Amino acid sequence: MLTEEQLSAIEDCGSAEMPLDETAIIAECEVSQIVNDPVARARYHKGQLQSKLKIRQAVVKMAREGVPQMVKIYQDFAKTALPEIETPLESEFDDGLPDLPAQPGEDNEA
Repeated sequence: MLTEEQLSAIEDCGSAEMPLDETAIIAECEVSQIVNDPVARARYHKGQLQSKLKIRQAVVKMAREGVPQMVKIYQDFAKTALPEIETPLESEFDDGLPDLPAQPGEDNEA
């Protein structure tokens, strides 16, 4: 059974997209222990998702600031998320994608 310290290391490695063999070295366990333990697999995946979230949050922030490349990436993110979310408001958007939320003090009218 893996300790909380090992599970934490596995989660950290997941957040850095470390390969499982290197993760096992850092966590001082066997790859098979990670692969065969549902909790370890979930913690590794959680780490991956936490990094993905941080990256997406950074992209959204830069898109709001008007960085053209980040606006495009944001739109690509939104396209991949929309099939998972059914919304009756979808027809209200010109391009089928929601506008970026306004920042405090921004004028929403174009």
